[in-house]
Amino acid sequence: MTRNIPAELETSINRQVLSHLDGLSAHSDVAGALSAALKPLGDVQMFCPDWQQYRYVVASTKGIIMAFAVGMDTTAFRLDERMKARALASGGMPYPECGDHWVSFTLFRADWPKIDLEFWARKAYVAARELER
Repeated sequence: MTRNIPAELETSINRQVLSHLDGLSAHSDVAGALSAALKPLGDVQMFCPDWQQYRYVVASTKGIIMAFAVGMDTTAFRLDERMKARALASGGMPYPECGDHWVSFTLFRADWPKIDLEFWARKAYVAARELER
């Protein structure tokens, strides 16, 4: 695992996510879309192990990773059970590589409804703020 991860993220609740993302990258467009969706939220920290190399990007609150951008077109969110069910019913896909509560969305698809990233970011933020570390 990359060793320049902030200490507050190196916790058991984030271990599976960080392990999965280690070595992966995120296109600047998908990272930018996630960043813009997170702007209206309160206490959110963004982390990328290497911005110049376009590595993955994670968003956290209270030390809990709640969202990330990876690849050319993928954003993922940690959601509670109710919101996970809604996300799956509205085009999201399970993201079991990071755990049971993760759902991914594919961005920038032609002839496909635009993903409401602000909505999902807000729901992930609320879910993370309610989790115990």
